Amino acid sequence: MAESELTPDQPPFPAERPDATPRPRPYIGAVVQARMGSTRLPGKALLPLPLGGATTVFEHVLRRAARAGTVHEVIAALPDTNADMELARLATAAGFGTLRGSEADVLGRFQAAAARFGYDHIVRLTADNPALDPVFIDAAVRAHLAAAADYTLTTGLPLGMNIEVISRTALESAHHAATAPFDREHVTPYLRAHPTEFRLLTLPLAVPAAALRLTLDYPTDYALLSALYSALGPDFGLADVLGVVAHYPWLVTLNAANEQVSA
Repeated sequence: MAESELTPDQPPFPAERPDATPRPRPYIGAVVQARMGSTRLPGKALLPLPLGGATTVFEHVLRRAARAGTVHEVIAALPDTNADMELARLATAAGFGTLRGSEADVLGRFQAAAARFGYDHIVRLTADNPALDPVFIDAAVRAHLAAAADYTLTTGLPLGMNIEVISRTALESAHHAATAPFDREHVTPYLRAHPTEFRLLTLPLAVPAAALRLTLDYPTDYALLSALYSALGPDFGLADVLGVVAHYPWLVTLNAANEQVSA
């Protein structure tokens, strides 16, 4: 399959909304990359949060992204494998669009999603970060637009909460220029490696407990996230997490020893 080709389950989308109301400009899309093929915690996208709950990690990420006021649409960019069909089904059932493409070429999936859905700027999210806070999505998008940036990255937040925003033009440029498998898999390294070609913005958002690990790679990551979802419900933000951690500081030790693989 060509990297920008859509699978047959993708309906045609009009350039404008069905009621002919023009889309807002710039049109911001949050694209959530997800796959079932995790090596460290297989099937993690379909784990329930909290343990014993009815909503999957994947669904929580989609719903959290949709709560950001600056985002006009949320879709899932998924591999076109049989193993990932359940993710496509879940996203569709929850009312989110999907696009499916090469499992290895994630950059190609993002480029195809931006072209297919007509996004001017893309918020890149991953389905292993179910504690992402819509407040920081909004902060990143607003800073990105105000600076007319090609690529914006927040820093200083707990692992699993930082946000990337990419302009459509920069994404297209990276898609056509990047050839290394690492750059195709991780989407944005090519942009960061070429600061003279792209307008890069770093948005510092230093907070207490920035060393807190709120991503999902290992069983002990799941233990912490499950505890937070049990205590706080599905719509907590970072301020809520910090309150719980202040009261139960031992929580941070649950997954503190986990090694993060850099991208």
